[in-house]
Amino acid sequence: MNKKIIITILLVLLAMTGLGQTKVTGHVVNERGETVEYVSIGIEEDSVGVISDAQGLFTLTIPAGRRDELTFTHVSYQTATIPYTTYTDGHELTVTLKDKVIELAEVVVGKKSKPHTLSGKSWLRTSTAGFRGNCKGDIEWGPIFKNRKDYLLTDIMVSIDKCEYEECLLSFNCYEVRDKKLYCVLNKPIYKRVTPADNGKNIYVSPAESVVLKGKKKYCVTICVVDMKGNGSLSFPANFKSSYARHKVKGKMKKIPGCPMIIVKGYEIE
Repeated sequence: MNKKIIITILLVLLAMTGLGQTKVTGHVVNERGETVEYVSIGIEEDSVGVISDAQGLFTLTIPAGRRDELTFTHVSYQTATIPYTTYTDGHELTVTLKDKVIELAEVVVGKKSKPHTLSGKSWLRTSTAGFRGNCKGDIEWGPIFKNRKDYLLTDIMVSIDKCEYEECLLSFNCYEVRDKKLYCVLNKPIYKRVTPADNGKNIYVSPAESVVLKGKKKYCVTICVVDMKGNGSLSFPANFKSSYARHKVKGKMKKIPGCPMIIVKGYEIE
């Protein structure tokens, strides 16, 4: 077959793959007009999704034939949905998220109370676990645990094995596990910036609010890379412990027998 004909056919096929696709661009703000960073945007329980950047900007390509509403989720705000008829005309969206009504827990901790390890090291270690490449906002991952009593969450610790990015931003979250679904118990995001200078170190974060983990309920504390500079990977010491790996945008999750070694501590509540 003539080379010109082959090239023409290939160009036509490439053009056809883009036919009918919908490209959605926009900016996510709150009710005060302030930028909302790292918002999960996509079609629930589907392969379509993206996370906004630090300026709340996003670009999302939706395959031909899809007419689902877009869902916007963030720890600090109520979930918003945008119907197909709103985003399909090609104009740039400005999506406004409404504040959550935050109810602060009333907590009384005994004067002699000491921090308890609620989830941490297991007897069986693997080598390492982590994230690689342009994984911004893709997967959050962490251990499942349950305690007999009520505890005030105070610290989350993870050991950095090796950071090969110029720098990356970790997001920490805490969920209650019910009916094989994750329900966020935080009202404010927890972020921690990591660089190669943190290799071999333990990093600690604490919630900026009172988070009570109820006794006999199941929880999952996760970490996720939401932003990075440069190409590379981030690895952690790992162990054999029941965990959930969940796609932040798609919502799909899977239970697996290993995860990064995340240590969770808290004070017993009277």
